[in-house]
Amino acid sequence: MAKHYNLQPWLDYFQMLLTYEEKGFLQVDAEKHEAYVTEPALYTLAACSFSARELGMGIDVPHIMTQVSNLIRRLRVYAAWKSQSAADYRRYAFAVNIVKDDGNHDPLHTIVLTTRRRWWKLWMRHDHFDVISY
Repeated sequence: MAKHYNLQPWLDYFQMLLTYEEKGFLQVDAEKHEAYVTEPALYTLAACSFSARELGMGIDVPHIMTQVSNLIRRLRVYAAWKSQSAADYRRYAFAVNIVKDDGNHDPLHTIVLTTRRRWWKLWMRHDHFDVISY
């Protein structure tokens, strides 16, 4: 017997991300496996109460990175949904470029999400994040 999952929360979330795209805060290029998100939109979508810039540190601060990593995973699911090839989409690296709010695509940070196998659990794939600061 098949289970029936409630997909309405995902569809509502995708509708919100479509609104962010229309407003210009988010740009997802599903074929290139990358996304551009403005810094204020990143912290708003990740539900962070403060930014790394306010702390005077990089984005890889542990309590900020945990919230941002969940957002990066959701953006990858959203890009897979837009590309209509969700089954193969996790095999490739996914890059999220955090850009300034002024409209240029000058990146502040790039977060690359890849799936890797760890040596102690070779049968499972885990997400790995690389943060590149400019």
